[in-house]
Amino acid sequence: MENLFFRVETLFSEALPFVLTISSGIFLTVICRWFQLRHPIIGITYVFKNSGRDSRGGASTFQSACTSLAATVGTGNIGGVAGAVAIGGAGAIFWMWVSAFFGMCIKLCEITLSVKYREKCGEKFTGGPMYYIRKGLGSGFAPLSTAFAAITVAASFGTGNFMQVNTVVNSLKDDKTVRLITGAVFALLIFAVLKGGAKRIFSVTEKAMPIMSLLYLFLSLGILAVNYKAVPYAFVMIFKGAFNPSAVTGGAVGSAAIAMFTGASRGIYSNEAGLGTAALAHASSANNDAAEEGLSGIFEVFADTIVICTATALVILCSGVKLPYGMYVSSGIVLEAFKSVYGAAANLIMPLMLILFALTSIVGWGYYGIQCWGYLLGGRGTIIYTVFFSAACIAGALFGNEIIWRISALMNGVMLIINLTAVLCLSGTAADCVNEYDARLKTGKKGSIINKK
Repeated sequence: MENLFFRVETLFSEALPFVLTISSGIFLTVICRWFQLRHPIIGITYVFKNSGRDSRGGASTFQSACTSLAATVGTGNIGGVAGAVAIGGAGAIFWMWVSAFFGMCIKLCEITLSVKYREKCGEKFTGGPMYYIRKGLGSGFAPLSTAFAAITVAASFGTGNFMQVNTVVNSLKDDKTVRLITGAVFALLIFAVLKGGAKRIFSVTEKAMPIMSLLYLFLSLGILAVNYKAVPYAFVMIFKGAFNPSAVTGGAVGSAAIAMFTGASRGIYSNEAGLGTAALAHASSANNDAAEEGLSGIFEVFADTIVICTATALVILCSGVKLPYGMYVSSGIVLEAFKSVYGAAANLIMPLMLILFALTSIVGWGYYGIQCWGYLLGGRGTIIYTVFFSAACIAGALFGNEIIWRISALMNGVMLIINLTAVLCLSGTAADCVNEYDARLKTGKKGSIINKK
């Protein structure tokens, strides 16, 4: 029975999401006329141009992007990347980049559909995959939208909470009291943020995300500066290892397929393209132009995978730490890389970065959970979810069980399958919005079109 579960979990959390995401990304990129390739700068700069508070109500694009990034930039950007390099070799990073390129168009379309099919609730907007499934595909698909919301609520406890806290405590002293205190502090902080509602969540993420990300990048650049002579060789390893991994791993990773699958899968789960979570974050944006808001999806994938994940990979490859190729490793390898430059201070730096990454990720997923909980219960009982979600931090700190990790991965896979199926069914609508916006870019008429249906 256990073997059957593991086979089902592998199918729905790895194999199907991998095939569906890559094929969907290629398809959406083609029908959107390679938008992210032709306009790489506008997608990245748009978010920063819209960082001010918006008088129209709702969140600014920058706040929505920071909330989405808060959830995606988690402990996996450190430990997950280390595991990908160890299992798939340096070449896994190349395939991570490839998956990110196509993932940009997936997020572009997800956010576009989210803004197009959202609803106004009082002075604010609400939306996400549940809404474009029910409104875009028709009321007959309402049960599927409900299923997505329910699975997202469950996944917020696993992927968005338990796994993040557990990764942090595993990097600290192996003491039950330390774990309990860490979990309790996390619970109190998360409750204080979520209790303040969307306004406080957006306020926290727009401040914390830039500081946290820049701090990590600054520390990573310090390591690369010390080991600058190794940087060119690291890129050689990445490109060479993508097609001939045995040449750079001493035969420990002999299959290019392993490098491709490992890297692409890590990229998918790092930037969450296809999961539908970005659609939840951006539905509350004050911007009514669906395709224009979708530009932030390009920035989010770029920031998460191309910048932060790549920084982690280069730190590992350039620091000289010995990688046990073919075996799974986590943040411990990154800690050793930091120690090579920062010495004993790394014992404080790495736990601090993991704590910051985990806290923001939990806040982001808490917002997703609240949105989906509200969809299921008509906006009632949010405080109940907030209390239980915050308390889950304590459970995550005290217990570590492989089956919970696998169930969380399974739920993420099901979320992705439901969401991407809906996005593909509505791909014509999304492409029309994107291509229409593309035409406006050519004539210099950006914005101005209000959420056309």
